[in-house]
Amino acid sequence: MKKNNKLMITVHDSELKFILYGRKESNGKLIGSLPVKDDYSPEEFSSIIPDEAKKIKNPLLVMPDYVSGNETYPFTTGKKSIASAFIKRKLLESFPSATDAADFYNYTYFKSGQQSGSLYAFYLHDPLAFNLYNNLKDAGMRPERITVPAFIWQHKICKLFEEASSENICLIHALPEECYLYFFVNGNYLFSRSIMLPGSEEAGSEKLNILAFEISQSLRLFSQKAKSEVNRFFLVSSAKMKESDLSEKIGKNIIRLDNDRKEIIEATEEDFMPAPLSVFSLSDIDQKTAPAISHRLVMTEKAWHSVIRTGIITGALLVFLLGLETFYLNYISGGYSSPGKAALSNDMTTRRQVIGKCNDILDLIINEKQRPDPASILGGIAVSLPKSIAPEELTFNLESPYQVVINGRVRTDDPSGIRPDLLAMVESLSRNLRLSKPAAIGDIVFDTKQGGDDTGSAGYKFHIMLDLK
Repeated sequence: MKKNNKLMITVHDSELKFILYGRKESNGKLIGSLPVKDDYSPEEFSSIIPDEAKKIKNPLLVMPDYVSGNETYPFTTGKKSIASAFIKRKLLESFPSATDAADFYNYTYFKSGQQSGSLYAFYLHDPLAFNLYNNLKDAGMRPERITVPAFIWQHKICKLFEEASSENICLIHALPEECYLYFFVNGNYLFSRSIMLPGSEEAGSEKLNILAFEISQSLRLFSQKAKSEVNRFFLVSSAKMKESDLSEKIGKNIIRLDNDRKEIIEATEEDFMPAPLSVFSLSDIDQKTAPAISHRLVMTEKAWHSVIRTGIITGALLVFLLGLETFYLNYISGGYSSPGKAALSNDMTTRRQVIGKCNDILDLIINEKQRPDPASILGGIAVSLPKSIAPEELTFNLESPYQVVINGRVRTDDPSGIRPDLLAMVESLSRNLRLSKPAAIGDIVFDTKQGGDDTGSAGYKFHIMLDLK
């Protein structure tokens, strides 16, 4: 395997393609393809993946637009742990039959414009994405990032036009036999559509009519979703469609965008890039600053990687300073006079103090990183409690051993409904909190005095102690 190569996996028209690219393969090379199916066994899927692809870790996965979704929520708190818990709860509510959606999301904040103080969340919700991700993970090829053509366009347009982040945009990507429409609100992807066009060269006028009609229909949908109108139109097309002709058809001013990659008008064997990606260069697709989605476990590993790297750098610096100190003591101090030796000794003492402070700071950073985040715990508990269970008091122990005690009350008129509610609670707590061992219904302790002194607080009081990682 040539060094410095990377792997891109694309999904289009029920076909999975493995594309090798990088310093040694600057133009990219198709190294294999296979059909997309839901019923692959892990062994079968792993056996048909090209061996050359298996040698490259952390591939980029490019899925169709329809596997992703997005939503804007009013949200003013800037704390990441609270935002993550909030989005996870919203996704579980929106997709109760696709709980994997709560593990595949990303978000940004609206800091200005019409939606200032809002949270823009984008996520995966289609089973195709979850099944493929799990198959690749089982084959030792877990994707590091997952993107769609709309995310790539969002990043590219914002680079080309500084004002894109405050405008509503329609981008028209016209190919000989199909067309893709992308719509963005304040620079963020809203929705896209794919349209089939007549394939013959003589159908130029018919293509324009079909495209103009579909754009008009999409603009109505945009107005309903965004409560505003599109104010910028861009066209990326083969040379056989003019922006002036389309502008006349829809009555809008359309600006033509130049391509980084030469448009392929007629498909050839060398054209391995799927149609929605045909206009992009490989560097466009692999922009790490472009919007993308990673599994939350991958995001956590990335966050810890920076801490570990900081520790390694600090450790290397300490070794260097200690080696420098040894050099001074063994080779230089012999030539010093008594006053010089005293000054050197003071200098070494100062250096030891600096090294000691570095060690203390490093220990503090590591301890704080390991300490559970109360906001994250609160969010996990809030998501886990059924409607019939009301929390009354939470007690945290954020010194090792880390623990949280939940005091609450089960409100029900039917005692037979208590156990299912509590069972659902402990299962959700095990899933949404980082526990040293899964919570069990046997961990719940009921208070002997039921109902309390206030007759309006009828129910069954309980408490449960959970050990946190």
